[in-house]
Amino acid sequence: MGKIDCKPLRSRGENKKNGIFGIYKLLQNLRFKNMTIPQAFIFLTLIMLIAAIAILSIEFTIFENLEKEAMSRYFEAVEVSGNVLYVYLGDTNGKSAGRGATLDFIENWKMIAFLITAMSLIICEAYLFYRLKLKKPLNILNIASEKIAANDLDFRIYYDSGDEMGRLCDSFEKMRAALEENNRRMWRSVEERRRINAAFAHDLRTPLTVLRGYTDLLEKYLPQDKFPKEKLIATVSKMNKHISRIENYVNSMNTLQKLEDISVCPKPVEPCTFLQQLKECADMLTYGKGIKVCFEKDLSTEDFSGDKPFLEKTSDKKICPGSEICLDSEIVLQVFENLVSNAVRFAGGKIEVRCNFDIKNSSFNITVSDDGPGFTEEELEKATEPFYRGKKDADDLHFGLGLHICKTLCEKHGGMLLVRNNGSGGAMVTAIFAC
Repeated sequence: MGKIDCKPLRSRGENKKNGIFGIYKLLQNLRFKNMTIPQAFIFLTLIMLIAAIAILSIEFTIFENLEKEAMSRYFEAVEVSGNVLYVYLGDTNGKSAGRGATLDFIENWKMIAFLITAMSLIICEAYLFYRLKLKKPLNILNIASEKIAANDLDFRIYYDSGDEMGRLCDSFEKMRAALEENNRRMWRSVEERRRINAAFAHDLRTPLTVLRGYTDLLEKYLPQDKFPKEKLIATVSKMNKHISRIENYVNSMNTLQKLEDISVCPKPVEPCTFLQQLKECADMLTYGKGIKVCFEKDLSTEDFSGDKPFLEKTSDKKICPGSEICLDSEIVLQVFENLVSNAVRFAGGKIEVRCNFDIKNSSFNITVSDDGPGFTEEELEKATEPFYRGKKDADDLHFGLGLHICKTLCEKHGGMLLVRNNGSGGAMVTAIFAC
């Protein structure tokens, strides 16, 4: 990444010029650029006033000497009673006219010299102020704006100053960084959308091809009455299966599209009641499938009605009945349903659920573990990607969106989704929700 800083190259002529006047380096040594703009203006004005007094004093002395020299040509010093008097020599040889012209010339040039000095110092002050306070940051901002206009955000704005221009450059850098991050998110979204569309088209091609084949078959043989009734029923059944697959796929795509519009609305929930909901949900998802759901803490009815704690914290204290945690219960339930449903598909006969409240990180964690084959190395890296299906997933009605949806919802709730294997080799997924 390129950097736009405050150190432009200087020519030898510039350095020599700065060395001649000495003001530039003096102001640099005094950290002039770290002063605020009003402070810098006042400070520079004071320096110019001091310089003006010194220069005008020299000019006054010079013109005073010139006037004395001119006066000596037209007046003669005479000592009278110990006092020096100047006696006008008269109009001899046209001296009177020469005297007037000479003195007027000196007087006029005195005024012109004073005006030139004042204007020069004002111009010098303006130049130094621009050079020291404005030139570098304006040059930096100008280059940065041109790069941004050209959609080039691969650079960094740096201006080492604590004044208003330094803060402006910092704000400009924050804006550039925000634009860069937004661009990255946009391109990631575009690429993700493109990949999803490609996966969508690919997965729909198979059932549509099958349906086209069955349609051609029926169109060819039905008019000839060469299609047995049993085979016709079987064909219609297969066609209905593929139609159901397409419907499920479309529903999955709609769910994926709606994830972007979901808003998180955390509300206080009573832990006992909420965990009872989780238990009922798990029982419903595993009903009649020969899979036992075990919570790390026994969440039976008596545990909820008693005084003993049921929800472990990551400290010595426990959450007891009557306390509250702040969660979007709908999102948490949706994630929990997906995790349990995914575990049911691969579990051998047992699913373990652990719920805990992390005090240090202020989060509510749900871990679902099964006794199935677990994740492969490839699946651990890609399990949360949309439309990713492992080699052992032969169910055509599932499209690899479950863990991706869980990951997205967890991130919207300020948390994350962790995918790994447990100690026995089965899959273990932890959903973390900020609260």
